[in-house]
Amino acid sequence: MNIKLLLRVYAGLIFVFVLGGLFSPESMMEGFGMTYTAEVGTILHFVLLGQVIFIILTLQLTNWLVDRLHIVGTTYTGLSILPILVNSYQVFSGLVPISTTFYVEQAIWAVFAALFFVYSKQD
Repeated sequence: MNIKLLLRVYAGLIFVFVLGGLFSPESMMEGFGMTYTAEVGTILHFVLLGQVIFIILTLQLTNWLVDRLHIVGTTYTGLSILPILVNSYQVFSGLVPISTTFYVEQAIWAVFAALFFVYSKQD
């Protein structure tokens, strides 16, 4: 595996989250112990738009930095750690209940952070 493939897998995973948010937002929120409401739906559209923009930028990086992709590894390590920090804050401050979804999501982001860190060290 190289960093180009890793970026594509990362964008693909986020795309899966976007599809879940579009077609089954109630189920996604239920996994985190939250209830879907009309107000949440309005904000969710903007969140999903942000994720789509992020997907496009991530995929474009492979075209813009063809031979220098390793330089984005450190940034994407940090970007992969951010959801871990936010999720942990939400659980430990009591905003959302701890659940299996919490552990699975934390593990996914931790694996991406580790892989981006490793591949950022390769030229």
